[in-house]
Amino acid sequence: MFDENFSNMNISESSGPRMERPPVIDGRVDLTYDNSGMLCNLTLYAPMNGGRPVTMEQIANEMNKKGIVAGIDEFDIRDMLDNHVYEQPVCVARAVPAKRGTNGVVIYKYEKKRVVQPTYDEFGVANYRELGTIVKIRKGDIIAEIIPPTPGEAGVNIFGEEIPPEAGKPAKPAIGRNSVISADGKYIIAACDGHITYGVGCFNVEDTVTIFSDLDISVGNIDFFGDVHVKGNVMEDFSIKAGKNIRIDGSVFSSEMTAGGNVTVVGGIINSTVKCEGNVSAGFCQTATINAKGSVESKEFAFCEVFCYGELKAKGNNGTIVGGKITAMRDITAGTIGSEKYTQTVISIGDGSVTFARKRKAEAELEQYGERYENAVKNLEYLKHRKVQQGGVLTDDQQRQVKLETQNKLFSTIKKKELSILIAQLDEDIKNKDMLSATCNRLFPGARFCINFLTLDVTEVYGKSRVTIVGDQLTVVPN
Repeated sequence: MFDENFSNMNISESSGPRMERPPVIDGRVDLTYDNSGMLCNLTLYAPMNGGRPVTMEQIANEMNKKGIVAGIDEFDIRDMLDNHVYEQPVCVARAVPAKRGTNGVVIYKYEKKRVVQPTYDEFGVANYRELGTIVKIRKGDIIAEIIPPTPGEAGVNIFGEEIPPEAGKPAKPAIGRNSVISADGKYIIAACDGHITYGVGCFNVEDTVTIFSDLDISVGNIDFFGDVHVKGNVMEDFSIKAGKNIRIDGSVFSSEMTAGGNVTVVGGIINSTVKCEGNVSAGFCQTATINAKGSVESKEFAFCEVFCYGELKAKGNNGTIVGGKITAMRDITAGTIGSEKYTQTVISIGDGSVTFARKRKAEAELEQYGERYENAVKNLEYLKHRKVQQGGVLTDDQQRQVKLETQNKLFSTIKKKELSILIAQLDEDIKNKDMLSATCNRLFPGARFCINFLTLDVTEVYGKSRVTIVGDQLTVVPN
C-alpha cells in the first residue's frame, strides 16, 4: 500500500506543468548623432540570458549603416567593450573642425619710437653730436610688408563631408604722408626721397627735416638729402648737410652748413662756414666763410671771406662790407665799404683774374709740350742716324724707343694745337670782359679792389660812388 501510494505520488509530480526558460538577448548597439554631423554617441546594452556580447565588428557595421566614417575614436570604443560600459552614452566620433585662417598683418621695417643714442669711436668715447636722429629713406624703399590673410584649413564631419573654413580678415594698413601701396599689394613704400617719422597710427615720409628747437646736443648733426629747416639756432660745433635747401630761423654759431640748394639764415652767420650750390641770404655775417655757386646777400659782412659766382649785396642803405676778403663773379652793391678806421677790406669782382690764371697755366703747359716735342724730334733724328751706322738695322730696344718717341711727337703736336687754341680764346675773353663794378654810398681808404685783373687801392673817402674799369684803368667814379 505504501509503496503503491509512493509510486503514484512520483508519477503525479513528474506529470505536472514545466517552468519556461528566459529568452536569450544579445548585446546591442545604439548610435545617436546630430544632423550636422559634429558628434556621435554610442550606447551599449549588455547581453542577457547568455546572449552574445557586442563586438567591434558589430559597432563598425552599425556605423557604416549610418554613414559615420570619419572622426571615429576606436580607443574609446574598445574601452567601452573591455570595461563593459553599458547603458551610458559615450562620444565615439567627433568632427574635425575647420581651422580659421589667420588675419593679415602689417610688419613695419622701422621702429615707431626711435631711441636716440650717441656713436662711439674705437676707444669707446661717445660722440653726442652724431646721434642718428634722421632716418633717411629713398623713393621706392619698403616701409612695411603687408602679410595677406590665409584661407584656413577645411574640416570634416563624421559623415566625411567637408566643413568649409572661415578665411582670415585682410590687414588694414594705414598709409601715411608720401607713402603708397606697391602695385602687387605686398608692401608700403616711400613715394619720395625723405626721412621717415611715425605719426598718428602710420609712418610718414617727410621731404623736409624740421627741427622745432635749437640744433644742439638733443638733436645732433644732420645729414639729409632733402630740405632742412631749423626753427631755432644752430649751436656751436654742429653741422648740417642738406641735399637741397637749408633754412635757419635763428642764428648759426661756429658751425658748418653744406647745401645742394639755397641757404637762408634769418639771424646771423657767426664764425661759421657755409658752402652751397645756390644762393645765400643772411641777416648778418661776422667772421664767416661762405662759398656759393649763386648770389650772396646780407645786411653786414664783417671780416668775412666770401666767394660767389653771382652778385653780392650788403642790403639796405646801411649794408656794410668791412674787413675780410670778398670775391664775386658779378657786381657788388653795399651801403658802406670799409670803415672810418681804414680797415683793410679786399674786394675782387669778375673772373678776369681766374681767366688770366688759366691762361698762364695753359702757356706753361704749352711750353712743356713744346720741349717734349723738340726732345722727341731730336731723339728720332739720333735713332735714324744710328740705323744708318748699324747697316740699316736697329736693335729691339732701339725699335721700341722709335715707337715711343713717335707717340710722344704725335701727342705733343696735338696738345700744342689744343693749348694754342685755348690761349687764343682766353685772350679774347680777357679783352671782352663785362664792365663789372662795385657800387656803394660810402667808400673808405683801406679798401682794395680787383676787377678782372686790374687793381685799385682806395686812398681817400668817397660818397656815392662806383668802382669800375674806365679805359684800361680801374677807377672810382661818382654814382
